[in-house]
Amino acid sequence: MNRSLARLVALAALLVPSSTLAMQPLASPIYYLATAPELVDGVPVIGELTTASGRNFKDGSYLDVLVLRSAGQETVDVRVESDDFDTYLTLVSPAGEVLDANDDVQPLGDAFDAARVRTYLPEAGTYLVVVSGYGPTDLGRYTVTRTRFVAPPKVVVDVDVPGRYAGYLEEMAADMLWITVDAPTTVRATLRSVDFDTVLEAYDGRGRFVDANDDFDGTDSRLVLDLEPGRYEFLVKGYWEDASGAYAFDVDVYQRPPRVEVDVDAPGAREGFLAPDAVDTYVLRLAAPTTVTVDVRSVAFDAYLEAYDADHYWIDANDDFEGSDARLVLDLGPGTTYFEVSSFWSSDTGEYTISFDW
Repeated sequence: MNRSLARLVALAALLVPSSTLAMQPLASPIYYLATAPELVDGVPVIGELTTASGRNFKDGSYLDVLVLRSAGQETVDVRVESDDFDTYLTLVSPAGEVLDANDDVQPLGDAFDAARVRTYLPEAGTYLVVVSGYGPTDLGRYTVTRTRFVAPPKVVVDVDVPGRYAGYLEEMAADMLWITVDAPTTVRATLRSVDFDTVLEAYDGRGRFVDANDDFDGTDSRLVLDLEPGRYEFLVKGYWEDASGAYAFDVDVYQRPPRVEVDVDAPGAREGFLAPDAVDTYVLRLAAPTTVTVDVRSVAFDAYLEAYDADHYWIDANDDFEGSDARLVLDLGPGTTYFEVSSFWSSDTGEYTISFDW
């Protein structure tokens, strides 16, 4: 047994209280480390969690341990898949420290459940891969695979405004698309894909975060930005790190819809029309503390209602009152409150009714 293994055995002994040992027999995976299967690149290891497997006495889940030997200074990708149970994967360093753990990676292929860790291994030694279920009833067959992770080639492209770039996102990649504006400009950048759930992030030329979007029109993304002269980076990503596929990035000069701001001076209903990418504002001024109910109803779009105080600090929001309608009931003090009407999907448009009651 090497020194790393010996340290892990000693650590396991210290972590198991004597009272626990007295209550029930210990089936610790450390006991059979000398014969634990070894993970090598590209060779799947098939195993099975049974009631004879090791056990985590913290939550009762059963577990198996595999050995992963590394010369260090490499990034490994370890995946476990199962059609039988909810998998949980943990990677432990030669010193006995948890380097990474995962339970909720996007399902891989036809697997019922999959977990993955992709981690840089800084030092040479024997690492441990712990396969367990999410809970004490998780038992069944599983497959573990180790591969060396090779970073995808970096994609850096300049895109004209207006312009389009059609690309292909590799797994674990983030493509960098740059634009240049020579005067103060409002731009609209749209990222679309039928292959993956897109994420679009924007940064200025010094790498400072500007804005991000994930939820425009289903799995597509859109940003509308007021930019000063300079260079800007749009980072194209997938919501899941396993995401890959073709995408289209479009950028053009954009004219925002006319601003709608309405003063509310009495209870009652008002008719409105929401333009694409618009936010309509209703301003309520109260002289005394009042309980106010605000309803937004529409058959054209999924209504979203937000409230802000006089300093534009967020108060509350609602999206899910009676299907696609929205409602807020607020106890407001004297002063000004702003109610903003928009759509859950910013591309939606149509008629709506907003009602105030107090």
